[in-house]
Amino acid sequence: MESRLSVESEKNNEIKTKMGFLLVFYFSWTIKELWLIDYIYSFGEIISPLLEAVVKGVIWIVPTWLYIKYYLHTYPFDFLRMNVNVIRGLFWGVVLSLLVGLYFAFETYIINQQSFQFSLSIDDYLNVFLMAGIAEEIVFRGLILQEINKKMTFWKANVLTALFFLVIHYPVWIYNEKFFHFGGHVYVLILGILFGFVYKKTGSLWSVIILHVLHNFFVSII
Repeated sequence: MESRLSVESEKNNEIKTKMGFLLVFYFSWTIKELWLIDYIYSFGEIISPLLEAVVKGVIWIVPTWLYIKYYLHTYPFDFLRMNVNVIRGLFWGVVLSLLVGLYFAFETYIINQQSFQFSLSIDDYLNVFLMAGIAEEIVFRGLILQEINKKMTFWKANVLTALFFLVIHYPVWIYNEKFFHFGGHVYVLILGILFGFVYKKTGSLWSVIILHVLHNFFVSII
């Protein structure tokens, strides 16, 4: 009986720790997106993107790294699968990204009779593409998906992770007054599910980092 109570207590503490981590993460990012964003982008075209990248790294990557290292007692690169199946991850990341690019090119040039717009800012390259792909995949596919997958089947964990991935976009959508564009909700949810599937099949975080980065790039230039 005492042993069972000890196990139950340990499980409850584990759940509280994980929920606490997620709540602090979501709260911090919401504060940044709704109230600090104007201040961050008041420093000009060069400093502001750099500051934005630093803030995202501090809120997303650093806590995740510390959580894996000191709470899960695992080397972060191992846990995140950033040092296994590297060649396979890079290969499929590039191949799938090229397919995504071909789709957007077909839609833009053939269907819509338009062209790509390559006049992008430093902020686009640093934050919309690079930091978004790295930070978001480290947190969602690298950490959250794997942690949830410990408790339930992959597809249930993948859908739940995709829902978490969708919700993290809400603060910026509220700020940009795009929250009620419901097609965006469906698109990001499906995208999150696909990212999780690619991560599972390739066994490498690099595949979804590359796919995420280049997907954002193509979306930005159409």
